[in-house]
Parts: sequence; C-alpha cells; structure tokens
Amino acid sequence: MSDENAAEERQFACSRCFAIVPESHIHVVPGFHPTLGAYVTSYRCADCWRPTLDETAARLAARLDEDEIVSFCEFLERYNIFVHEFRRGDPLPVVRDILLQTIAMMKDGRIRLPAGDTAAEIDDDPS
Repeated sequence: MSDENAAEERQFACSRCFAIVPESHIHVVPGFHPTLGAYVTSYRCADCWRPTLDETAARLAARLDEDEIVSFCEFLERYNIFVHEFRRGDPLPVVRDILLQTIAMMKDGRIRLPAGDTAAEIDDDPS
C-alpha cells in the first residue's frame, strides 16, 4: 500500500497500546470489559490482536459462565456470525467449545471482522 492510499484510509487507535494504524491494518476482536461484564468490540494493531485473542480464549476456557457465553455469542451476532448450537439451547460446554474454535479461526485469519461504521453521517447543510 502506498503512503498516499494509507493517508486516505480511516485511522484507528489500538484499544490496547493506542498506536494509530490505518483501517487495513486494524483487527476487530472481542475483548471482555469487566465493568460492563460483557464482550465488546476492540480494535487491535498487528502487535496486540493475537495476544488479545489468546486472553479471550483463556478466559472462556477457564470458566463456564452462562452470562459470558451469551455475551460472546451476542458479540458474534453483531457481526452476523450465528452459533446455531447457542440459538437452539445446546449445553454450555458445547457452545463454549464452538466459541473457542471461532476464536482459533479469528486467530488464523479464516474469520476477519470488519471495522464497520464508526460515526453517523454528518449533514453539512443546516437547512
């Protein structure tokens, strides 16, 4: 990518190290927000996205918390990824294993979540 093309891209701050990177180099990953008690969208640079996915996988693997599993599935659904076993009410260990596989697919690049819209359109015409 040329410097000119990079300058035209939207810029994102890594949610972990706060590096500013062009959209083509940002990774959208789930991050657990302890205050909210839920998985939220996190933007990560090339150095931070894989460690974040490792932390998320370790967190899910270490517990069988229904609220966290629901939150992770809801996070995925915001990106149009639906876990059929979750929706039909399969046991939590089954759903958790599928979520761990989903994280592995994010990590190896088979799933890449889009950054999507970041702001509403601004109407420059006040009339």
